Amino acid sequence: MFKRLSIFVAIIGIFFAIWVVATNNPKVEAPAPANPPSVNPFERGVVALGLVETATRDVQIAAPEPGRVVAIHTEVGRPVAKNDPLFTLDTTQLDADMLRAVAARNATKADLDRIKAQPRPEDIPPLRAAVDRARALHDDAADRLRNLELAAEVNAANPDEVARQRFAVLALRGSLATAQAELDRVLAGAWEPEVRIAEANLALREAEIEALTKRIDRLTVRSPIDGTVLKRDISEGEYFAAGASVAMVLGDLQHLRVRAQVDEEDTPLLRPGAKAIGRIRGPFDTRLELTMLWVEPLARPKRQISNAATELIDTRVVDVMFDIAPKPGVTLYPGQVLDVFIDAGPDNQP
Repeated sequence: MFKRLSIFVAIIGIFFAIWVVATNNPKVEAPAPANPPSVNPFERGVVALGLVETATRDVQIAAPEPGRVVAIHTEVGRPVAKNDPLFTLDTTQLDADMLRAVAARNATKADLDRIKAQPRPEDIPPLRAAVDRARALHDDAADRLRNLELAAEVNAANPDEVARQRFAVLALRGSLATAQAELDRVLAGAWEPEVRIAEANLALREAEIEALTKRIDRLTVRSPIDGTVLKRDISEGEYFAAGASVAMVLGDLQHLRVRAQVDEEDTPLLRPGAKAIGRIRGPFDTRLELTMLWVEPLARPKRQISNAATELIDTRVVDVMFDIAPKPGVTLYPGQVLDVFIDAGPDNQP
């Protein structure tokens, strides 16, 4: 009897516990969403992820070669014009090379001036004197030869002596020709091929200076566009490794566009010039009118992830570019995400 009573009490306790749990479970209402959801305004439309970008795209600026940053010429948010300096790398080594190149150029130019200044006025009198001396010796020897030849005709001179004198005249004639040729060479001035070689050497030195000038100017990185500095990742004194990172990012904030990533399965619904609306994510239901510009005819893997539970990483998309109609009080930033809705037309349209 006691055993049956215990089982009965236990069953009653179980039912009582179930009743307590069932009656004490308060109904919790689902919290309201933090931001209003995006709703497709078109009866039949394509939904895409849109990214705000500048008309010039984001221009990523890097240094042409590694070096230490010695000057920053602009800051984030400042407008820059084309060819305005952005930052400068250290040019100490190139400045030293320039000093050597300028000295070498000056030495080469001085050598060219020396060649072109020939003959030196003080070089001519000694050469003329040498010619006169050689002529006098030659004439004296020729006169002695004539006298010996006359004496030989009356057997008053030895034939061997006449022959030796004739050879002496020939030797002195050669000495006279040599002295005259040396004088003529000096009087002719600089030799044209030698001048051209010196001019070529000077041109080479000038080219070295111009090359160093271009390299020094190259280390002052300039803006390739009219735009605004969107980002800066370098500071003065920092060593910048070329190719390792981006120093600055530029873009034209006056002309913004939207790049919508349309899923490849929705591309048959795209129509040229279709209406489109972009919604800014956030606490306000802000919508912007978009004008289709073009469809980029290249499908690619999707890179921007929207964190949707149904989104696949291997999704392929086609980019559609839109122009944004300005709206007072609305500020957009390059890289900002928009929900883009594109009108696909009536259901019976192919």
